[in-house]
Amino acid sequence: MSAGAALAAVVVPVYNAAAYLPACLEAIAAQTMPDFRCYLVDDGSTDGSGALCEQAAARDDRFFALHQAQCGVSAARTAGVRAAQADGVSWVAFCDADDLYHPEFLRTLIGAARSSNLPAACCRYDSFTDTPPSDAPVPEEAQRLLTPAHLDALLHDHKVDYSLCNKVYAARILDPADFDNGFAFNEDLLANWQIFNKVEGCAFVDFAGYHYRQHAASASHRPLVPASIDEQRRAAIYIRQHAGPEMQESADAFYYEKLVYLASMILRREDADRYRIQLGELCVGIRAGLSDKRLGRNPRLPLSIRVSAFATVHCTVLWAAVCRRLLKDRR
Repeated sequence: MSAGAALAAVVVPVYNAAAYLPACLEAIAAQTMPDFRCYLVDDGSTDGSGALCEQAAARDDRFFALHQAQCGVSAARTAGVRAAQADGVSWVAFCDADDLYHPEFLRTLIGAARSSNLPAACCRYDSFTDTPPSDAPVPEEAQRLLTPAHLDALLHDHKVDYSLCNKVYAARILDPADFDNGFAFNEDLLANWQIFNKVEGCAFVDFAGYHYRQHAASASHRPLVPASIDEQRRAAIYIRQHAGPEMQESADAFYYEKLVYLASMILRREDADRYRIQLGELCVGIRAGLSDKRLGRNPRLPLSIRVSAFATVHCTVLWAAVCRRLLKDRR
């Protein structure tokens, strides 16, 4: 660490988030571990977010405003990582501009990584719409997820999840190229897959340290464009093709579950005909995998996914009605 460098960095990609950014920055500023720098990367905002970034930097010398032409969230994170590494920080965390940190987020996760002698740590997240959830007490102990358990958890454990934002990373393990991967969907997943493959494990602290705001413009509510189906499938294919022997069964199960999930995303929609090409391709893969021991009969595959796979290709009309009735997200 260079002289005067902060212990940690928080990278916040900002794009047209003026309605939520002040609360986000307030939560970051309130961290009980104050030895951090926060890089606010304004990605070509047009709603005054850039000015809010400058005001935060003027008000608190731990905050720095960076501005770039709109290039997307991955490029914004890449710029923030480069700035953090140039400033010699030891740890890097991420926060989306509409979300909130638990006040103990940095202290707890960095402490867990250090005490576990591991270069990464994560926690659970919770979701809210209008009123942020209460900050829960922080456990004193962390679980050590050693390879390949941390990779398996990344793919299958929703407490660990795909997100970059419920984790901290040793700055030395991060390559800016891991973030700028060219994906607009599942970019978090691919970045974490690259990072986790380079390390021996990850510490896990079982508390909701990250508060994910749900609103009309949030990632889970973005319109389902056909390209997103293709990208999510490509991400699953990439992981399957780049899994080591100890992770192959897990990656195969993840891939097949992704096919079934993406088909359900289409079938739950009233305008499903718009996605007929994508649905046809998914159904070909699902049907071909039904009797494959690596896919539809994979021992890692939940029974619910096996049933859903069968219904998708053999009872499509009925299953579409079930999906429309029971599955409400990403409409």
